[in-house]
Amino acid sequence: MRTLLTMLCLLWLLPAKADEWWAWSNVEYYRSPPWTGSVFMGNFADEVDGSYAQIVSPRVKYAATRWLELGLGLSMLRLENIATHDRYDQLRTELEINPHYDLTKDLRVDWRNRMEWRENQGAAAAANRTRHRMQLAWTLPRPLGPLTRLFASDEVLMDLHLRRQTENRLIPLGLTFKVTDSMDIDLFYMIDSKRTKTTWTHESVLGTYLRVRF
Repeated sequence: MRTLLTMLCLLWLLPAKADEWWAWSNVEYYRSPPWTGSVFMGNFADEVDGSYAQIVSPRVKYAATRWLELGLGLSMLRLENIATHDRYDQLRTELEINPHYDLTKDLRVDWRNRMEWRENQGAAAAANRTRHRMQLAWTLPRPLGPLTRLFASDEVLMDLHLRRQTENRLIPLGLTFKVTDSMDIDLFYMIDSKRTKTTWTHESVLGTYLRVRF
């Protein structure tokens, strides 16, 4: 229990001055191997510039092999700035190719590769991009209370129109807690870096990710 409390304190101290809060959830409503169906939902709030976003995304995944998963998604987003009252919608079609490898019985690497076709309301051209996230996760051989997993990840986002990386999302530490046999939740700290023409800006993010399986 002392170890669990130490880890929780460490995670909360890291984003003591977090600029953004992200709350994700995923409800898995269908499972018949190799197919699964789910709905992903998210809220994003930036206290610094007053921006706010919501997303709803039905998704289907197919386990092509023991180590490879394919996925399709259709995301609908509402993005707005509370300070300026600017608001627009985005429709996003997604294709994923996701290999994963078990390095040991408890240590796993996931490599998510996603193509996104993005149509922004009022924009003359699509803003397509690719995303590539490498995640290393360690499932504890013996859970520490509700704590079952530690993970870290880094995601590179590439703008296909600009032909360069425009964003990087680094999670140096994340914790997974078991809520029930069909529900768990991640608590994570992220450094979200965005690139302008000449410089990078960095914001700290505190996030949660609730997963429910029916």
